[in-house]
Amino acid sequence: MMSEPLEQGEFKRGRGGRPTRGEAERRHRSLLHAATRLFLEKGWEGASVDEISRRSGVAKRFIYGRYPDKAALFVAAVERFRDDLLDEFQGFGPLPESVDDGLLTFGRRLLEIALRPEALALQRLFIAEATRFPDLAKLFLERSRRHGLDEVVKVLRGYADRGAIELGDAGMRAEQFFIIIVGLPQRIALLVGREPPAEQERRLRAAVRLFLDGCRG
Repeated sequence: MMSEPLEQGEFKRGRGGRPTRGEAERRHRSLLHAATRLFLEKGWEGASVDEISRRSGVAKRFIYGRYPDKAALFVAAVERFRDDLLDEFQGFGPLPESVDDGLLTFGRRLLEIALRPEALALQRLFIAEATRFPDLAKLFLERSRRHGLDEVVKVLRGYADRGAIELGDAGMRAEQFFIIIVGLPQRIALLVGREPPAEQERRLRAAVRLFLDGCRG
């Protein structure tokens, strides 16, 4: 998903000792990677700029040259991590012809991403800090809804074009599908840990049947 942080000795400099553009981009990636990991591990209060600097191998003057404070760095790190997760919703590849099998396959892929430890950690962090960063919370919800649901709409529209389901309001149908498939398993995983695979599969099959009962053509 994100590249591993770079060591200080790997950083390349151009004329006059200044980093090249490519090197500056590499440092920035390393910085956001380290910042994300520390925020996920230790939360907002526990992650210091000093430790982020040490973990990433990026000097504090480079950090403050891009971000005025830790809050701005936090926002950038969370947005980058969220975008990396959402990007994985795209390009799943062909699904089975049968709408029942196809939505089961697609649902398993959604759950695989949504229930990853790092994805759950991001949810916990965001819930904990939403009141501190209300504008970021609104942006997160807006972009997640728009970007994350695009792939769901595409999948549902493909089956609607074959006459397998009636789509109606595509955006609303996509939200309903995502919530019914991911909502409760993610809530359970956040609170007490992931369900056993057999129970997760049983819940997924019931959710797909319920969804299809409401929109078959």
